[in-house]
Amino acid sequence: MIALAQIPAPPSDTVALAVPPTFLSTAEAVSTILLTLVVLGVLVAFIHGILQLRKLTRSVTKVMERVESDAGPLVDRAKRVAENVDFITAAVRTDVRKLNESVARLNDRLNEASERMEERIQDFTALVEVLQSEAEDLALDTAAAVRGVKAGTRSLARGSEGLPEAEEPGGLPLLGADEEI
Repeated sequence: MIALAQIPAPPSDTVALAVPPTFLSTAEAVSTILLTLVVLGVLVAFIHGILQLRKLTRSVTKVMERVESDAGPLVDRAKRVAENVDFITAAVRTDVRKLNESVARLNDRLNEASERMEERIQDFTALVEVLQSEAEDLALDTAAAVRGVKAGTRSLARGSEGLPEAEEPGGLPLLGADEEI
């Protein structure tokens, strides 16, 4: 009552009218209540989703912590394996480079040896040609000397006996001492 006494009285020229509720005012009140309920439902769903997301984040964090603790030794081993592979690659690269250098030097030596061998073969071929020419000349000279000796002995034998010219056992006539080959 004391609160009513403190409220000032409306001025006497203002008239307050009580209007009976109509369909539009009822529809407005119902739609306001429905919208409030829908907003509250969306808010509850949103809060529930956030709570579920929070639980999911916690479980993902726990899984990541376990994976991180389990993956630590694997990462260390992978680093060691990568270092070993790098070392092996460097060693193989060095060995291949040395092998290439050795092959290049061997190839150069083989080319030089081939050139020297070719020169020696040419020299040997020239020597064989000279020897063959000398042997042919020697054989011809020897054959001529043998014929000359035979002809001389036959001529001597004929001169003392007066025999006609005889033929060589191979069927060739013997030359006289004054005839040349």
